[in-house]
Amino acid sequence: MHLENLLKSLKNTVKKLKTYNFGVSMWKVNIGRLMHALNAFKGSKPLFETDEMLMVKGVCRDEEVEKYGSIKDYLVKKLEKEGFEIVEDIKEIDKFVSRINEILKENPLYPDTFGFERMKESFEMIGCECDYVIAKKRNIMVGVCMYFDKKMKNPKFVEVVGVLLPS
Repeated sequence: MHLENLLKSLKNTVKKLKTYNFGVSMWKVNIGRLMHALNAFKGSKPLFETDEMLMVKGVCRDEEVEKYGSIKDYLVKKLEKEGFEIVEDIKEIDKFVSRINEILKENPLYPDTFGFERMKESFEMIGCECDYVIAKKRNIMVGVCMYFDKKMKNPKFVEVVGVLLPS
Protein backbone atom coordinates (compact mmCIF):
# COMPACT_ATOMS: atom_id res chain seq x y z
CA MET A 1 0.00 0.00 0.00
CA HIS A 2 2.77 2.42 0.93
CA LEU A 3 4.59 1.65 -2.34
CA GLU A 4 1.42 2.30 -4.37
CA ASN A 5 0.98 5.71 -2.74
CA LEU A 6 4.61 6.54 -3.38
CA LEU A 7 4.28 5.57 -7.06
CA LYS A 8 1.08 7.58 -7.40
CA SER A 9 2.77 10.60 -5.83
CA LEU A 10 5.77 10.21 -8.13
CA LYS A 11 3.51 10.02 -11.22
CA ASN A 12 1.70 13.19 -10.14
CA THR A 13 5.01 14.98 -9.63
CA VAL A 14 6.27 13.93 -13.08
CA LYS A 15 2.96 15.02 -14.62
CA LYS A 16 3.26 18.44 -12.94
CA LEU A 17 6.85 18.82 -14.15
CA LYS A 18 5.86 17.99 -17.72
CA THR A 19 3.05 20.54 -17.54
CA TYR A 20 5.41 23.14 -16.08
CA ASN A 21 8.04 22.60 -18.77
CA PHE A 22 5.39 22.75 -21.49
CA GLY A 23 3.97 25.97 -20.04
CA VAL A 24 7.36 27.58 -19.57
CA SER A 25 8.43 27.03 -23.16
CA MET A 26 5.05 27.82 -24.72
CA TRP A 27 5.45 31.56 -24.14
CA LYS A 28 8.36 31.49 -26.59
CA VAL A 29 5.92 30.59 -29.36
CA ASN A 30 4.73 34.21 -29.15
CA ILE A 31 8.27 35.39 -29.90
CA GLY A 32 8.43 33.04 -32.88
CA ARG A 33 5.10 34.33 -34.17
CA LEU A 34 6.34 37.88 -33.80
CA MET A 35 9.52 37.09 -35.76
CA HIS A 36 7.32 35.47 -38.39
CA ALA A 37 5.06 38.56 -38.54
CA LEU A 38 8.16 40.69 -39.12
CA ASN A 39 9.15 38.26 -41.88
CA ALA A 40 12.37 37.69 -39.92
CA PHE A 41 11.89 34.11 -38.72
CA LYS A 42 13.81 32.43 -41.53
CA GLY A 43 17.47 32.32 -40.55
CA SER A 44 16.87 33.92 -37.16
CA LYS A 45 19.10 32.84 -34.31
CA PRO A 46 18.67 32.86 -30.56
CA LEU A 47 21.37 35.00 -28.97
CA PHE A 48 20.47 34.04 -25.41
CA GLU A 49 17.89 31.65 -24.00
CA THR A 50 16.67 30.55 -20.59
CA ASP A 51 13.27 29.38 -19.37
CA GLU A 52 12.40 33.00 -18.60
CA MET A 53 14.16 34.98 -21.34
CA LEU A 54 14.76 34.76 -25.06
CA MET A 55 16.83 37.06 -27.28
CA VAL A 56 16.52 36.47 -31.01
CA LYS A 57 18.15 38.22 -33.95
CA GLY A 58 16.99 38.02 -37.54
CA VAL A 59 16.75 39.91 -40.81
CA CYS A 60 13.42 41.52 -41.68
CA ARG A 61 12.41 40.75 -45.25
CA ASP A 62 9.02 42.46 -45.03
CA GLU A 63 8.63 44.90 -47.90
CA GLU A 64 5.83 46.69 -46.01
CA VAL A 65 8.43 48.46 -43.85
CA GLU A 66 8.86 51.09 -46.56
CA LYS A 67 5.13 51.95 -46.42
CA TYR A 68 5.40 53.26 -42.87
CA GLY A 69 6.63 56.68 -41.84
CA SER A 70 9.11 55.26 -39.35
CA ILE A 71 10.52 52.07 -37.88
CA LYS A 72 8.54 52.73 -34.71
CA ASP A 73 5.23 52.99 -36.63
CA TYR A 74 5.97 49.70 -38.38
CA LEU A 75 6.90 47.88 -35.17
CA VAL A 76 3.87 49.23 -33.29
CA LYS A 77 1.52 48.04 -36.03
CA LYS A 78 3.09 44.57 -36.16
CA LEU A 79 3.07 44.17 -32.37
CA GLU A 80 -0.56 45.26 -32.09
CA LYS A 81 -1.52 42.87 -34.89
CA GLU A 82 0.07 40.06 -32.85
CA GLY A 83 -1.98 40.99 -29.78
CA PHE A 84 0.68 42.94 -27.89
CA GLU A 85 -0.14 46.12 -25.99
CA ILE A 86 2.41 48.91 -26.44
CA VAL A 87 4.07 49.91 -23.17
CA GLU A 88 5.04 53.54 -22.66
CA ASP A 89 4.68 53.76 -18.88
CA ILE A 90 8.13 54.29 -17.35
CA LYS A 91 7.31 52.09 -14.32
CA GLU A 92 6.35 49.19 -16.61
CA ILE A 93 9.48 49.67 -18.70
CA ASP A 94 11.58 49.75 -15.52
CA LYS A 95 10.02 46.41 -14.48
CA PHE A 96 10.97 44.97 -17.86
CA VAL A 97 14.56 46.21 -17.71
CA SER A 98 14.90 45.09 -14.08
CA ARG A 99 13.63 41.64 -15.04
CA ILE A 100 16.19 41.44 -17.85
CA ASN A 101 18.98 42.46 -15.49
CA GLU A 102 17.79 39.98 -12.87
CA ILE A 103 17.89 37.14 -15.39
CA LEU A 104 21.25 38.17 -16.83
CA LYS A 105 22.80 38.24 -13.35
CA GLU A 106 21.71 34.62 -12.93
CA ASN A 107 23.59 33.79 -16.15
CA PRO A 108 26.94 35.59 -16.03
CA LEU A 109 28.03 34.15 -19.39
CA TYR A 110 26.11 36.97 -21.06
CA PRO A 111 27.64 40.16 -19.64
CA ASP A 112 25.66 42.80 -21.55
CA THR A 113 22.74 44.57 -19.94
CA PHE A 114 20.16 45.74 -22.43
CA GLY A 115 19.94 49.53 -22.55
CA PHE A 116 17.39 50.43 -25.23
CA GLU A 117 18.17 54.12 -25.56
CA ARG A 118 21.92 53.54 -25.33
CA MET A 119 21.67 50.89 -28.04
CA LYS A 120 19.64 53.19 -30.29
CA GLU A 121 22.14 56.02 -29.85
CA SER A 122 25.05 53.67 -30.62
CA PHE A 123 23.49 52.53 -33.89
CA GLU A 124 22.66 56.10 -34.89
CA MET A 125 26.26 57.16 -34.20
CA ILE A 126 27.53 54.65 -36.78
CA GLY A 127 25.06 55.78 -39.46
CA CYS A 128 22.14 53.44 -38.87
CA GLU A 129 18.47 54.16 -38.68
CA CYS A 130 17.25 52.55 -35.45
CA ASP A 131 14.22 52.42 -33.21
CA TYR A 132 12.51 50.11 -30.76
CA VAL A 133 9.17 49.42 -29.13
CA ILE A 134 8.37 47.77 -25.81
CA ALA A 135 5.16 45.80 -25.53
CA LYS A 136 3.30 43.37 -23.31
CA LYS A 137 1.03 40.39 -23.87
CA ARG A 138 -0.32 38.74 -20.72
CA ASN A 139 2.79 37.82 -18.69
CA ILE A 140 5.26 38.37 -21.55
CA MET A 141 7.12 41.60 -22.21
CA VAL A 142 9.16 42.22 -25.31
CA GLY A 143 11.54 44.83 -26.59
CA VAL A 144 11.71 44.84 -30.37
CA CYS A 145 14.44 46.76 -32.15
CA MET A 146 15.06 47.28 -35.85
CA TYR A 147 18.13 48.87 -37.38
CA PHE A 148 19.70 49.28 -40.80
CA ASP A 149 22.27 51.36 -42.65
CA LYS A 150 20.71 54.72 -43.60
CA LYS A 151 22.25 54.70 -47.08
CA MET A 152 21.82 51.07 -48.09
CA LYS A 153 18.49 50.46 -46.29
CA ASN A 154 19.15 46.69 -46.28
CA PRO A 155 19.53 44.34 -44.56
CA LYS A 156 17.07 45.38 -41.87
CA PHE A 157 18.10 43.66 -38.66
CA VAL A 158 15.55 42.82 -36.00
CA GLU A 159 16.29 41.91 -32.40
CA VAL A 160 13.63 40.75 -29.99
CA VAL A 161 14.15 40.40 -26.26
CA GLY A 162 11.31 38.59 -24.55
CA VAL A 163 10.93 37.91 -20.85
CA LEU A 164 8.44 35.92 -18.88
CA LEU A 165 7.21 38.05 -16.00
CA PRO A 166 6.59 36.43 -12.63
CA SER A 167 2.91 35.88 -11.91
